[in-house]
Amino acid sequence: MQVIGSQMLWILFVILFFWLSSAEEISKVETGIGLDDSSERTIDFRTKRVPAVQLITRHNYSVETHNVTTLDGYILANFRIPSSNRCTKLGPKPVVFLQHGLLLAADAFLVTGPRTGLPFMLADACFDVWLSNCRGTRYSRRHTTLKDTQQKFWQFSFHEMGMQDLPAQIDYVLVTTNQSALHFVCYSQGCTTLMILLSMRPEYNKKIKTANLLAPSVFMKHSLTWGLKIVKPIFMMLPDGELLPIKGLLTSVVKLMCKSKATKRLCASIYLLLSGNKSKHTNKSVIPNLVATHPSGLSTRQPKHYIQLKDSGKFRQYDFGPKKNRKTYGQASPPEYPLEKVNPLTPINLFYSAGDNTVSIKDILKLASKLPRSVKHKIKEPAWDHLDFIFGKTIDKVINLPVINIINAFENSQKE
Repeated sequence: MQVIGSQMLWILFVILFFWLSSAEEISKVETGIGLDDSSERTIDFRTKRVPAVQLITRHNYSVETHNVTTLDGYILANFRIPSSNRCTKLGPKPVVFLQHGLLLAADAFLVTGPRTGLPFMLADACFDVWLSNCRGTRYSRRHTTLKDTQQKFWQFSFHEMGMQDLPAQIDYVLVTTNQSALHFVCYSQGCTTLMILLSMRPEYNKKIKTANLLAPSVFMKHSLTWGLKIVKPIFMMLPDGELLPIKGLLTSVVKLMCKSKATKRLCASIYLLLSGNKSKHTNKSVIPNLVATHPSGLSTRQPKHYIQLKDSGKFRQYDFGPKKNRKTYGQASPPEYPLEKVNPLTPINLFYSAGDNTVSIKDILKLASKLPRSVKHKIKEPAWDHLDFIFGKTIDKVINLPVINIINAFENSQKE
């Protein structure tokens, strides 16, 4: 495998700057962060890293780990929270499937703790909660024939996640729970993959009861994240491989920078300065832990694919160049995803905000215009940032409760 992290130090620095400044990516990885109901009033800047499963059980929730194998051989770990002590309902519960964003893993939904974490709130509301980990993340780095040290392992973008990971996981969950459809909640890139699945394999529309898209990264023309002039040429020249290796130099530097209690506040301050994140809603107590524990792993094709979407202004498949495009697609340019085929059992719910620099309102409105049915949910707080959709101090009220209400409304309608 070609080691991306071994290139010139100035490239590493630019990538590090991009990582810290992107509102899409700072993540918690292999080991979830053990913050108990993070609060600005009592910020704990110590890093308490525990496995994601333990992060769930420490709050007295039951958890199961399920391994799902895709048709192309990737083995994906899924975490299930089947019940909560606060739920007294007997028998089968409606399934809710959570799909994380770029450079994140299932932990991203868990790090804020049981008071504001969506998986915990859903379990308390008597739902059967499943958390996905797409290929390449810390929990899904196994393959039936390949090793994650091989370049071929990393030859994927979010296209393969939508075409391979999601259908394999959805089918597994529905068979395991003996249900015919589920509720889907996604953040950023997780929503990209859902749009790919439902447009390219429309037979899956009937398996989605409600689709709740949080800051969906679909059309990217007006994104301020993927338009950085310095970063773009660097990303586009990278060969296929792992970007920001979990055990690489960059990871070690970031972990060292944010390791001690004395530097935690500095670590958080540096992140906020570089990111340009001026949102008063971001739960700053989570940031040092997210930065300190490195990103969750991704292929170089993923950011390259997003850059292509921005440049073209279209939502289309990966651009290999005219020669390979003709061989792959039968035409010189990649085909667009047929969004007119996206039609789950209920209208798509689009959650967006004016303060999101990664996914602009213009691009959200374009997405809405392409979908047969959608409902727009604009966040009232004007400074609500991209990260706030999962790390906001008030996500329980601003995001989670509205999503749970949508899901409950569907389930109640089926009883009438």
